[in-house]
This record gives sequence, structure tokens and C-alpha cells, in this order.
Amino acid sequence: MTDQQTRNNHYVPQWYQRGFLAPGQSRLFHLNLDPDRKTLPDGRQVPRTALHEWGTRMCFVEYDLYTTHFGSIVNDDIEKHLFGTLDDQGAKAVRAFALGDPSQVHESFQDFFEHMAAQKLRTPKGLDWIRSCYGPLHQIDLMVEMQALRLMH
Repeated sequence: MTDQQTRNNHYVPQWYQRGFLAPGQSRLFHLNLDPDRKTLPDGRQVPRTALHEWGTRMCFVEYDLYTTHFGSIVNDDIEKHLFGTLDDQGAKAVRAFALGDPSQVHESFQDFFEHMAAQKLRTPKGLDWIRSCYGPLHQIDLMVEMQALRLMH
């Protein structure tokens, strides 16, 4: 059995995206505010389609957003171990808050705020903010700083 690397990193967990779907609905409308441009045979450039209807697998995801590389070794530990755990705990905590079960809210209080704080920095915008504070960072350094700052909120 091989260990499959996770290279498509969701910065908005799929379970959270599914919370915005109506019963029976499986697709979200996703608007790209800066779509790529396509060059036509006559040389004109036209924007590609900006509005898409996609499942949660295709929304709020970037290739290698959290992946680190050590030479030829690809490492997805941040996605699997850090965000995997945070997303699992966050899903339980958000569900507890949504259902209003005082016992479960109490149990997951810390997890709820850890999840929300991580959401602030794990997005491309959050990672860009870290870069703006530190200057140019290699991917590994960026991931280290993101983990160090993730509880600051």
C-alpha cells in the first residue's frame, strides 16, 4: 500500500463548504475575479470563463499551498497532520455551536477558536499577509511562520 501525497490543499475545508449547500445540492457557484486569458488564433486575447459551478473538491483549493519540498522529497505533513486534525476538531466544534448543545460547546470551546484562528492565516490571502510582514520567505519558512502565528487571533 502506498501513501498518497495530498497536493491539492483546501484552504476552506470541504465540510465547511458543504454547509452552504441546500439539501440535495452538490455544487457551488465559484467566481474567479481574475480569470486567465485565452489567446485566439487571430491573436486576440479574451478572458476565460469567470463563473463556474463546481463541487467542493474544486473550490477554495490550491495545488501545493502547504506542500514542502526537500530536494526531490515531497512532504504533505502540514495538510495531513496539522490541518487534518484542526479540520476534524473544527467540524465537531462548529457542529456543537450550531446545534447549541451546552455540553458539546463546552467540550469543543478551545477547538472552535483554534479552527477559526487557523482559518485566518491558512488562506492565500493570509499567507500573503505573513509574507508582507516578513519579506520573501521560502515555502518551508512560510509554513513554519504560519504554524507559529496560527493562534495569534
